[in-house]
Amino acid sequence: MQAQFRSVWLPGIQTMSRIRLGKAIAGIALMGSVSIACAAHADEPGKFLGDAIQDGRAEIQSCQLALRTSSDPSVQAFAKRMIADHESLDARIETLAQRKGYTLPDGISMTQQATQTVLKPLTGHAFDLAFMKHNVSDHEADIKQFSEEAQKGSDADVRSLAAGALPTLQEHLKLAEQTQAKVKR
Repeated sequence: MQAQFRSVWLPGIQTMSRIRLGKAIAGIALMGSVSIACAAHADEPGKFLGDAIQDGRAEIQSCQLALRTSSDPSVQAFAKRMIADHESLDARIETLAQRKGYTLPDGISMTQQATQTVLKPLTGHAFDLAFMKHNVSDHEADIKQFSEEAQKGSDADVRSLAAGALPTLQEHLKLAEQTQAKVKR
């Protein structure tokens, strides 16, 4: 099955940049759907923690890239907030995993590496659009994953961590949507 993409005209972005932006957004959208498809781990608390820590690391890496690449003040502020919050959540995940004897994976997943690869060559407004689109879809997937774990997880401590993180992730989604709306103007 071949995906078809409609060309979108963005003022100030050259034709080649628009094509790369379209490919980047399409790639990120496809990667987001893979992430959602792999989200069910209610009976595997170690898998949930592993996926959550990788997602947090990937979020931090993409936000560090945003701090280096974006000149938009709202994207910069969003990235700084995400780094601080995800560093805190990652520390709680690592502590819980160590206490419970769960082994966490190193680094980030191949899908997350692919997202980073898509974002890296983008600059300016094209980067901001793709970065914020990714953050909206990523936080939607995170909320779904953490909600499921909080409700159905087999480990009470992991359920508690997931439930405790949900309000922050919901706030992140709201901030991502607001920032995306600013960037689209």
